[in-house]
Amino acid sequence: MRKPGFWFFQITGWGLFYIESYFQSFKSLDSIEKFLLWSVSMLIQFLITILLRVIYRKVYIKRPSIYVMILVILAGSFAGALLSTLVNSTFQILINNWIVSRNVEVLKTQSVYLLTNRILFLTFPLLVWSTLYFGIKLWMELIEEKERSEKSALLAQTAQLKMLRYQLNPHFLFNSLNSIQALIYDDQQHADKMLTELSDFLRFTLRDTDRLFIPLKEEVDIINKYLSLEKARFPDRLEYEIKITERAAGIEVVAFILQPFVENAVRYGMFTSPENLKIEIRGFAEKNRLYLTVKNTGQWIEPTKEEGTGIKNVISRLNNAYPGKFRFTIDKEEKFVNITIEIFLSR
Repeated sequence: MRKPGFWFFQITGWGLFYIESYFQSFKSLDSIEKFLLWSVSMLIQFLITILLRVIYRKVYIKRPSIYVMILVILAGSFAGALLSTLVNSTFQILINNWIVSRNVEVLKTQSVYLLTNRILFLTFPLLVWSTLYFGIKLWMELIEEKERSEKSALLAQTAQLKMLRYQLNPHFLFNSLNSIQALIYDDQQHADKMLTELSDFLRFTLRDTDRLFIPLKEEVDIINKYLSLEKARFPDRLEYEIKITERAAGIEVVAFILQPFVENAVRYGMFTSPENLKIEIRGFAEKNRLYLTVKNTGQWIEPTKEEGTGIKNVISRLNNAYPGKFRFTIDKEEKFVNITIEIFLSR
């Protein structure tokens, strides 16, 4: 459902204010002159708030502190009231001259005291409007953030289910158990280690299902276990290297952000790499950005609709976890494939 925007609140709010003010001032609006002056005053305030919106939007984009926001509201409301008073006084002169043929110079005849009172009187509705503008903006952002969080939770659960479906499929388990069975007779110590790795991998995918974000170190640990299992299956064909800086290791990322790409690197790289399959996983933080890469020898193979679900799921979760604050690229070279994720960290 589409949320109401600025014009809905603007027209509805001023419309209700117009009706309420009219009934309050009904008895005093006993002439065409007074009615026109009152209507013009309301229209001017309506137009001034549109001008204030342009200014406030530019201020809001910069994410000011609450104190700066209060100062902007006060200054904007007062400036708007001053402008409204000047325009109102000018229209009063024109209406007086046009309707009652009075050559009245309002700005000269009205005292400073009356003008000051009028400015302060007009400041109040503009102050209320300005406060509501920023308040509604913040309120709608909180609603959007909550919706993104709920959607992220749903996508995270889906991602874990799909990880069990696509990465821990019967073929993977069958091959791993076959490798363990073969090692039992030749290298019991290695077989025991491999069984432990498989157990840890399964345990990790089933625990902490409510966590949306995990430290990058945990993500790397489970990838290491996964690659250890694959190394046992392809001891002479697979080489891998993982380098994560200390700062990057402590940064929390959306869960299972790299696993699908590592799994694809093994699945497709094993068949397209002319020699040994080499996989490099890198992670480092620079200023306010986190860089993650998964590079493997071989060539890019377009996944089928079923196989590409894992990658699409990661991109969807990135969109919800870091809306507008990440970049995802795939370099498809002749001899290697390089996946890069760049995340803009909050300061």
